[in-house]
Amino acid sequence: MKLRHAATLSLLVFGILASGGCASNANIYHGLVGQRVVGNDSYVTVSNVWNEMDALPLADQHCAQYGKSARFTHMEGYRAIYDCVKP
Repeated sequence: MKLRHAATLSLLVFGILASGGCASNANIYHGLVGQRVVGNDSYVTVSNVWNEMDALPLADQHCAQYGKSARFTHMEGYRAIYDCVKP
């Protein structure tokens, strides 16, 4: 039974990695639910944040992987959306 769960988990992880996007998790407010960082070399969305300034370090960290900086575009509810731009 444990082998079956391990195989299922492996397939799930592979599917997420193969889906093309980049996603990570953080917990800037130290609550039960953290932040989700999703994006690519053009944009990044940080979910579960109160404002763009709280999300900026996570967005910058994501964009830095591509040699870019995060530029805030807008909020959609509790999601902050940024473009990744050349400095």
